[in-house]
Amino acid sequence: FNPGSVAVIGASQGDDFTAALKSTKIRKNLFLVNPKYKEILDKKCHASILDIKDGIDYAIVAVPASLVPKVLGECIEKGVKAAHIFSAGFSETGLDERIRLENEVKEVAEGKIKLIGPNCMGIYCPKSGLSFNKNSSPEEGPVGVISQSGTFAQLFATDGKIKNISFSKVISYGNAIDLDCPDFLEYLSDDPETKIIALYIEGTRNGRRLKSALTKATRKKPVVALKGGITKQGSRAASSHTASLAGSPETWSSLFKQTGVVQVENFDELADTILAFTCSPPPQGKGVSIITSSGGFSVTETDSCIKAGLEVPQLGEKTIAELRKIVPAAGTSIGNPLDAWPIFYDKYGASGTISDVIKLIALDKDIHALIVHLDEIRYMAQVWGDTVEYHLKELTSIIIDGCEYARDKIGKPVMLCIPLDAYSEKEDDRRYCLMVKKAFEYNRFPVFSSLDASIKALSNLYKYGTRFHND
Repeated sequence: FNPGSVAVIGASQGDDFTAALKSTKIRKNLFLVNPKYKEILDKKCHASILDIKDGIDYAIVAVPASLVPKVLGECIEKGVKAAHIFSAGFSETGLDERIRLENEVKEVAEGKIKLIGPNCMGIYCPKSGLSFNKNSSPEEGPVGVISQSGTFAQLFATDGKIKNISFSKVISYGNAIDLDCPDFLEYLSDDPETKIIALYIEGTRNGRRLKSALTKATRKKPVVALKGGITKQGSRAASSHTASLAGSPETWSSLFKQTGVVQVENFDELADTILAFTCSPPPQGKGVSIITSSGGFSVTETDSCIKAGLEVPQLGEKTIAELRKIVPAAGTSIGNPLDAWPIFYDKYGASGTISDVIKLIALDKDIHALIVHLDEIRYMAQVWGDTVEYHLKELTSIIIDGCEYARDKIGKPVMLCIPLDAYSEKEDDRRYCLMVKKAFEYNRFPVFSSLDASIKALSNLYKYGTRFHND
């Protein structure tokens, strides 16, 4: 994860690794290897790694599969400590000759060099500058990602900044002929820079060791996992993707449950749950209050919470009495969910603001978490006209005040749902939504683009908290 020098073997004018590494702190100790070129991107290119005078810690091997054994032999001769094999075309093809080629690679390397891959993207580590995508953020963060899929690793590295997630390490490990998922789990469980672990896995070569590594990791920090290949067709796809034995969905669900792993169903839920963990404490119970600027979703919101294993309890009589002093009765629903649309627009009611509403609900003993649903920004823009930006900033500041009280003073997690109007024809509508989203993110609140995402992420936080408490 922290090499002093890196060589890209098979570098070319358009390869992602060279472009990515040239833009990070590793660039001064980056060496390129390809006998076809004298120079790439204004940087000298060597015919062989053996022609480089400096020592090399880490090699990225991006050559045709048939050349990998020879290249690895040269890396070993050079004294390279670890190699990431980007090259594909090994056992994942299912072809006998390719399986034999993978075994040859393993034999060449065994005991002499550590391998990541083949058939993977390798490592993205903002602290050291290792990267496989030039669009990855240099910002360091608390999330460690272990992904058998290179595509998922790429999505995390690039889309993470859109969701306000930053990373300690992102690992794509592919066919795992040497270093495997348990190796990386054991490392990240002890890594002080990693606070949460996200895992995408298609299969394993050693179930017992994986179980041990998962158990060790979950005793120290949250682990959120997406298992690929849980259907018959998905299992077949996993085998052709990374040569994995996928196993039955029941076996994997049992494994995750026994080891305390939070299991999710798709990539979006994985990313959303990780976001919630980076911002919020687990709720101390199932009770959720939904505060909305539109009452149209109240029935489906409640149904979604119940399906997710949460509850939407009645607010206490004292809470409702206090809310009636602030929220106008006409056109609203003073209960849970709470449709309090007038107080969003007026901001300052006769007896309080939306911040006061949030604080009152946070104090209710049957409420353990809050979801604030701000879904009418486009309509607010119509109501407020030319002054919309001023009013939105003021409203956002007021809501943040209440949310910070709920989270920081009372210790109850707060999820924000802000649909981003991606399909709006007006660029200003999208800009206003992003402005509000960024204000909440700046204050470390998790922001989701749908109620379903907010509810699922909160449910997963609750599940983790329950398991942790039971332990």
